[in-house]
Amino acid sequence: MKVIYTDKPGKERGVCYRLLSEFFGVIGTATEVVIEGDAPEIYDAYEAAGIKVSDGKEPEIAETDPLKMKVPELKDWLTAKGIAFDPAAKKEDLQALVPAE
Repeated sequence: MKVIYTDKPGKERGVCYRLLSEFFGVIGTATEVVIEGDAPEIYDAYEAAGIKVSDGKEPEIAETDPLKMKVPELKDWLTAKGIAFDPAAKKEDLQALVPAE
């Protein structure tokens, strides 16, 4: 069962909502816990019980296509590949250095 600790309970079917301010202990049947707010005591309790805990935000996935990267990531990618470039180069010039695959 998924358990969500929040200040704004919802009505998602199959989810147990609890207020952040009303933590009375680990819910033993929980398989996943989402904590929407600052509640380190809740996080620590579930982590100690071996239950997956998250903040409910989707992790940001790093771009893997150098032609779609932002300039700082593209510069890091070029550096990692050993490709020299002018630090003041514009994005288009940096993209031109990406080898065709």
